[in-house]
Amino acid sequence: MRDSYVNRERPTTSTLVVDTDTLTGLTLSVQAMIDYPADLTCDMVQVPLPGGVVRIGGIAMASPGHNPFIVGGGRWQVPCGVITGGGTSTGGSTPTAGGAPTQQSSDLIWVNVAVNFHQRDDGSFYGTLNETIPANQFCSGVPVGETHFTSKPEASPAGCFGIDPSATNTAHVVSIVTQTSGQQQFPNGFGGFLAVDDQIHFSFTDNGNPGHQLINDKLQGPPAPNTSTCDQDPFTKAVTAVGSPPEFDLLHGNITLHP
Repeated sequence: MRDSYVNRERPTTSTLVVDTDTLTGLTLSVQAMIDYPADLTCDMVQVPLPGGVVRIGGIAMASPGHNPFIVGGGRWQVPCGVITGGGTSTGGSTPTAGGAPTQQSSDLIWVNVAVNFHQRDDGSFYGTLNETIPANQFCSGVPVGETHFTSKPEASPAGCFGIDPSATNTAHVVSIVTQTSGQQQFPNGFGGFLAVDDQIHFSFTDNGNPGHQLINDKLQGPPAPNTSTCDQDPFTKAVTAVGSPPEFDLLHGNITLHP
């Protein structure tokens, strides 16, 4: 069975032909964006589609379902050291009334992530990668204020998205910061803070849908360091994406990668 996934990232609508397993993954990924908000709103509409032309923003696509994309959402943990110079040991969590865990350890903090990247037939990229460090967290007794950034691959020719040929189900993305907000600055992973027009380097590994995974999905990027690269040839549109595999677990949520 084949279905159409419609992702209404405001103000963009994407229509894709996907198989049932991918549709399940997308459903879990979009739900995670709702459960662990990072200021990216997506809606899904599932409709039967036997094949043929797929439209993204009204542009006819010749190869429906063949363009790469990554859609993911959820929550991961990073050492307090990337925020305040605190510890790095593993801590626990307890659920809140809404079901999302609240960090109780003085050594780790939660980070919400939402990514929605696509490549068009002409080789260009569009989408959003956001993160929010939620409020009401503490590192060694010191409050960590809420902070957020928004980034987009199309904000600059430097933005891109590519599959790593040397790592299974792994993608590297580069996007450009378009907005920052919050009670404090968002750490860039290298001892500084993010600002508008900064590049974001991120990597993601899709290890399958929750409930069928042997290991969690992985990711790495601010506020943790990441030096992966993603470059596109301006003439052939071929993308070269390389870097170390991500090391951090996506503890709640899902990453769906379509190569």
